[in-house]
Amino acid sequence: MADPSSLAARKILEDVVAAAPSAGRAAPAFARDERLRGAAALVAMGLAAGGAGELSYDQLKQRFRSAMTRDPLDSLAVMILGCSYLFYLAEHGENPRCASFMDALLFISTCLSVGYADIFARTAAGKAIASFVMTCGPTLAASALSTPQGAEAESRAIIERLDGILEALRAPR
Repeated sequence: MADPSSLAARKILEDVVAAAPSAGRAAPAFARDERLRGAAALVAMGLAAGGAGELSYDQLKQRFRSAMTRDPLDSLAVMILGCSYLFYLAEHGENPRCASFMDALLFISTCLSVGYADIFARTAAGKAIASFVMTCGPTLAASALSTPQGAEAESRAIIERLDGILEALRAPR
């Protein structure tokens, strides 16, 4: 029997490719670019990993949230580099402003904040990737750069202890 996670990933990828012609435009980058399909398959396999067969929408949401909260800084790095690579694959050859991976990296990194760049997504896949980054990226960046959980309580405990020491030193002898 085949690995359940690879079966689920194959199903996700087949659903994406099957939906592509219904977009009403020329075949998107997914349908014509083997590298982009391969990268999407890796993402789908990563999301389906550890699952038993079909991957429901609720399971997908839970795994995504779990991955993002477990280590936000690593997740942010993976998002920036992974989405830059996918954006490059989707836009290279179609968008003259996206001639290198660094151009894609610049565009994706600006999508995390103010959105300034002289590069714009032109393909359907590029627009989908940019929309994902613009939707999820700022929150992930904020959580990656915020104070780690528990650090505030530890800081409060240190301050209370220092205040106690200061009171003891100021007390008359």
